[in-house]
Amino acid sequence: MPDAPTHLARLDRPWPFTGRQAERAAIARTLAGGRGALITGDPGSGKSRLLDEVLTGADDGSRLVLRATATYGWHEVPFGAFGHLVAEPAAHPTDLLTEAMRRIETLAQGRPVLVGVDDLNWLDDTSTALLQRMSTETGLRVVATVRTGDLGRSPVAALRRHSRLDRLDLAPFSQDGFADLISAALGDPADGLTRNALWHLTQGNPLLLRETLRCGLDSGELARHHGVWTWPVDEAHHPHRCDMIAETGGTLTAPELQALQYIARAGAAPLTALDRLLDPAAAESLEERGIIHLVGTGRDASLAIAHPLYAEVAQAHTGALRERRMLRELADALAQTSNGAAEHAMHVTAWRCEAGDQVPAADAVAAAQWFLARGDAARAARIAARAEGPHAAWQLGRALVAQDRVEAAQTHLVTAYEQLTDPHERAEAAALLVLNTFLGLRQVDTARDLLATAAAALPPDARPGLLAAEAALAVLTGSAAAAASTVAALDEHPPRDLVLRMAVAPLRPYLLIAAGQPVRAAAMFDSGQAAPPEVWPVMRAAAQTCHVQALLLAGQAPRAAELAAGYYRDALTRGAPDAVALLAMIIGKCAYHGGRLADARRWLREARSLIDPHTLFPISENVLSTYAWTAAQQGDLDDARAALDQLAAALPPHGTPAKEAALAQAWLAVSAGQRDTAVRTLREQLQASLSRGMLTLAAERLHLLARLDPDVDTARRLREIAHQCDSPLFGLWAELADGLARRDPIVLDHVATAFEERGHLRLAMEALAPAASAYQRRGDLRRANAVTHRIQLVRERCEGWWPQWHPAAPPVASALTAREQEVCELAASGLDNAAIAARLVLSVRTVENHLQRAYHKLGVAGRTQLRLALMPEAAPSGR
Repeated sequence: MPDAPTHLARLDRPWPFTGRQAERAAIARTLAGGRGALITGDPGSGKSRLLDEVLTGADDGSRLVLRATATYGWHEVPFGAFGHLVAEPAAHPTDLLTEAMRRIETLAQGRPVLVGVDDLNWLDDTSTALLQRMSTETGLRVVATVRTGDLGRSPVAALRRHSRLDRLDLAPFSQDGFADLISAALGDPADGLTRNALWHLTQGNPLLLRETLRCGLDSGELARHHGVWTWPVDEAHHPHRCDMIAETGGTLTAPELQALQYIARAGAAPLTALDRLLDPAAAESLEERGIIHLVGTGRDASLAIAHPLYAEVAQAHTGALRERRMLRELADALAQTSNGAAEHAMHVTAWRCEAGDQVPAADAVAAAQWFLARGDAARAARIAARAEGPHAAWQLGRALVAQDRVEAAQTHLVTAYEQLTDPHERAEAAALLVLNTFLGLRQVDTARDLLATAAAALPPDARPGLLAAEAALAVLTGSAAAAASTVAALDEHPPRDLVLRMAVAPLRPYLLIAAGQPVRAAAMFDSGQAAPPEVWPVMRAAAQTCHVQALLLAGQAPRAAELAAGYYRDALTRGAPDAVALLAMIIGKCAYHGGRLADARRWLREARSLIDPHTLFPISENVLSTYAWTAAQQGDLDDARAALDQLAAALPPHGTPAKEAALAQAWLAVSAGQRDTAVRTLREQLQASLSRGMLTLAAERLHLLARLDPDVDTARRLREIAHQCDSPLFGLWAELADGLARRDPIVLDHVATAFEERGHLRLAMEALAPAASAYQRRGDLRRANAVTHRIQLVRERCEGWWPQWHPAAPPVASALTAREQEVCELAASGLDNAAIAARLVLSVRTVENHLQRAYHKLGVAGRTQLRLALMPEAAPSGR
C-alpha cells in the first residue's frame, strides 16, 4: 500500500534548485570577470530557472539587478520588455531611449547594472538598442537565455557583438543530477527502476520530467512506498495521456509520422528494407530535426529513434489495423531484401506472427526460442502465443517464466507437461512447472507433490531432467548435506533447457555459502565456473547477489561493495523489479558492513519498496528480514516489527524464514532490553543450523551470541566451526569471541585492526569498545586513551553508531597532572606553545615537555587528536 495520498500541488510550486550548481558558479565567475553570459539549451532544459538563480544570487545590494522576459506578442512593441522604464510610450524613440537610460542610471545610484533577459530571441528592437548602448557606454552586463535553435536571430546576434557574452550551453542533467532533481521535486527519493525509466522517457529534460511526474501522480501509478517513490513504468503504463505527446505529434507532417511509425517497429532492421517503405524526403526531414539518426554503415546500417518520447508519439498515433498492415509490410520488405541471414528470417517470422498471419508452428516456436535466447522474453512470448500445440505452449511458458509472470506461465507449463510426447522434454517441462509452483506461486507442498508425480510417471532414463527442480527444493528448504548430492548430480546431468540452466545457476554457489565455503563460492564466479545467466533477470540477479554475499563473508567488503554497484546498474537495464530489489538489498548489506548504516537503510528502503505479493520466493523473505535486521540495530523497533509482520504474511505455507529473520528477532529483543530472550532464542536455533549442515548460519548465530553473552564455550564452538570453513572472516569472528570472553584488550585491539583493514568498520567498532574498557581495568591508561581516540575516529565513519549491548562510550581516563591538564586544555583551544607559555608564565620548553608527557599518557599525536581525547562529546553521539 502507498504511504499516503499524493497531490499534484507539490509539482506546482518552484522546485528546489539542484543539479546546476556548477553552471551557476561558472556564470558568477564570468560576471566577476566583467563579462556577460548567454545561457543556451533545448526547450525545458532549465535555462529560465538557472537565470533566476543567477540574478537572485547577484542581487545583494552591490549592483542594480533588472529582469525582463521577452515574448513573441511584444517583440514588435518598442520597449515591450522594458516598458516599466519609460513613462510615455508615444514619445519619439530617441527620447524614449534617453529616458530609459536616465531612469536606469537613477535607479543604479552609481552601482554596476546587471540585466537578465529570458528568451532573448524575442527582445524588441528598442530594448535591444538600449542594452547595446548601455553595455558600450556604462559597462552594463547582460545575462540572457535563448533556445539553441534561435542563436541566429537578430537580437541575439546584436548583443553578442556588443555586450561581450560568454556562451554557456546547458546540457541535459547527468543521471546523478537527475536523481537529485526527482528527489527535490517529490520530497523523497525514487527507486532505481523509476529513476531509470524517467531518465529514458525524458533524457534529463526538467520540463518533460515535470509533465511526466504530473501524469504519474494524476493516474496514481506514481506512489510512495516506505518512503520511496515507485512507478511501474512499462509498455502499458507510459504516460500516453500527456499533452506533450499530442503536441509533438502535431508538429509532424503525415509522411513524417508514417516514417516514424515504421522506424519505431523496425528495430535493427537493415536500411535496405526500410528504403522500400519510407518517403525519402520525410526520413531526411526527421534526421535533420534530430528525431531519428543513422546507426552503423553499409549493409548493417539501420535507423534509430533519438528520444523515447518520439516512439511514444508513433505508438499513440497508430491504430491496431494500421499496426498489422505495417508489420506485414516490414516482413515483406525484409524478406525481399534479406541476404539469407538467420536473424532476418526470425524477424520476418516475428512480424508475421505479431500481424496475426498464419505461420507454421515450427517456425513460430523456432523464432520464440531465438528471441528468448537473446534476452527478449517479451517478444518470444508474443510470438509463441500466436502458435498452437504443446511445443508452442512450452515456449510460451518458458518466456513468461523468464519475465516472472508466474500465474500466466502456469497454465501453459501444465499444457506442455501433459501434451508433450518426448519423455525427456516432459521431464524438463515438469521441472520448470515445479520451480514455477515453488518459487513463483509459493506452493511448497504442491511443488513437492508435482515432483513426486512426475518422477513416478516418467521412465528412469528421463528422470535426470527433474534434477533442476529437485536441487532447488533441496537447497532452499532442506539440509545442506542432502542438497549437496543433488546439486552434484546436476554436474553429470545438466539441463538441456535454457531456462532451467538459468534457474540452477545460483544453486551451487548458494550451497557453498550456506555450507561455510564463501571463498570457494566467490572463486567460482571469479574463474567463470559460475556465470550470472543472461536471459532471466531475476536468476541473473540471484547469482550476482550470491557473488557479492560470498565476498562479504570472505572478508572482502570493499570489493563486494564495488561489484554490487556494478551489478545494480546491470539490473536496472533489464527492468525487473525483483532483480533490482535483490541488488539494492545487497548494496544495503555492503553499506551496513562498512559502517554506513544510514546509507544501508536508504538502499534497503528501496529494496522493500519494490516488494509486493507477487515477488518471487525467497526474494521477499531475504529483503524483508534484512530490512528488519538493520532497522532493529538502529533502534527503529516499530519499523523492524512492521517488516517482520510483512515477512510473516509473505511466507508460503510451511515456508522457512530467511536466516536474517531470526537475527532480526534477536536484535529486536536486544533493542527492547530483552537480551536474555535474544540469547535463549539464538541458542535454540543454533542446533537446528548445525543439524542441517548450515555452517555459515551457525557461525553467524554464534557470532551474535558471543557479542551479546560473551562465553568461553561459545568462543570455542565458533572457532571449531571457523576451522571447518574457508573464510578468514569467520576466524576473526572467533578471535573477537575469544577476546570478549577473556576480556583481553590485546586480542580485541588486534582484531579491530584486522576488521578495519578489511573494510568491516562496524565490527571494528564492536571490538574497540570493549578493548578500551579492558585497558582501563588493567590500569593501562595510555593504551585505553589511544583506543578511545580510535573509537572516536571510527565512530565518525560509522555515522555515530554505537553497539547497543555496550555501555556508553568509555570516557577518557587521562590521569594527567593538574598542570598537564591545564596546558592540554589551552593547546586544545587553539593556542600555540608560545601563547600558552605567556599565559601560564612558563618557558616554551616546559610547555613542550608537559605536552609530550600528556600525549604519551593519552595515546594521541598532535592537537587535533588531543582535542578529541579531552572532549569526547565533540565526537558524534550515539544513535
